[in-house]
Amino acid sequence: MTDVAAAPVRTGSTGWISRLASRGMNVPCSFRVHTPNGGVFTVGDGAAEFVIQIRNEDGMRALQSASELRIADSYVRGDIEIEGDVVKAMWLRNFLSDRNIWLKVWRRVQPLIFGREKLNPEWIAKHYDSNNVQLMALDRDYFAYTPGIYLNDEETLEVSSRRKYEFAWESLRLQAGQELLEIGCGWGGMTRYCASRGVRVTGITLSKHQQAFTQKIIDDNGYDATASYQDFFTYQPGRRFDAISCMGVIEDLSDYPRVMTRFAELLKPGGRAYLDYAAGKVPFGTSSFITKYVWPGTFRMVYLPELMAAIDRSEIQLTGLYTDRHNYYLWARNGQRRWVENRAQIVAQAGEEIYRLFNLLFMGTAVEMSDRAQTVTAYRMVLELPAD
Repeated sequence: MTDVAAAPVRTGSTGWISRLASRGMNVPCSFRVHTPNGGVFTVGDGAAEFVIQIRNEDGMRALQSASELRIADSYVRGDIEIEGDVVKAMWLRNFLSDRNIWLKVWRRVQPLIFGREKLNPEWIAKHYDSNNVQLMALDRDYFAYTPGIYLNDEETLEVSSRRKYEFAWESLRLQAGQELLEIGCGWGGMTRYCASRGVRVTGITLSKHQQAFTQKIIDDNGYDATASYQDFFTYQPGRRFDAISCMGVIEDLSDYPRVMTRFAELLKPGGRAYLDYAAGKVPFGTSSFITKYVWPGTFRMVYLPELMAAIDRSEIQLTGLYTDRHNYYLWARNGQRRWVENRAQIVAQAGEEIYRLFNLLFMGTAVEMSDRAQTVTAYRMVLELPAD
């Protein structure tokens, strides 16, 4: 390890990062830290792959705290900047704590007090009603907000997203003239793909901004489709569907037995459901940053043992399960790069804090899906309600 002093560095000025350097710990890459008083030091050997710029004393105190949420707060405010390979910089999360007990307890207790259905619209709106600024990180054809399917690491967001929709179409065995229920229709990707092939699509969402965007796509193209502002758990269409699409949504619908009951009510016998989602190795592993800034309330990555148990106890049967972990990494990495390319437009539309918030989200997602520890993963799943 080499300390490079462009100016004096106060002992312990960056807390746990200083200890990394002084203890000679084995780090996956070299990085450099700039402190507000002009100090500079390097952790690791060789050329620095990323740089942490601590812009003021608030940023210094956040870094000294070794609290993931405090550091995230400082990054969003601009007290801390990260330059270079920002995905690799997220590796430092391994040395941070996330002990925000009251935040974690409140996210569990709140729906018990006020009711999930009452709180769901506000929870969903926090992330998705952002004037559709997320589109600047997505593919230009379908605006997919879940991973595509990559055959190699160099494929584009556009190519991989189209392949994902092709896979979902084939998995659901859809044909022209049939009807699809899309739970969480997003920005209309699956709606557009299926409606253009003669399937009638009924989309529901709790994002008013997404609903308006998708309905405009429907109107502009004359599709046989609708996009409605509607909660999945209270939705009563009075009919069954040939197929259900649920892309990146079950993380917000974490009552798995109730989801399976609803699937059985909404699918025709022999009908199929397609899901894709992020998953974790613990039941409630959502970080405080995600709960505070991105998806509050009952959002959590899927805990597969619980989901499989709910499927096993229901009428629904599992017909296919596919890993999406590397796809998720590539989608987040490519989305972050596109997000940075569009920084000026994003800041003009939504402000610097929103830019930094989503940049941190994409960076963190990419590193979680590439971490060798594999505490986080992702899947595509196909379910079927057996024919009578």
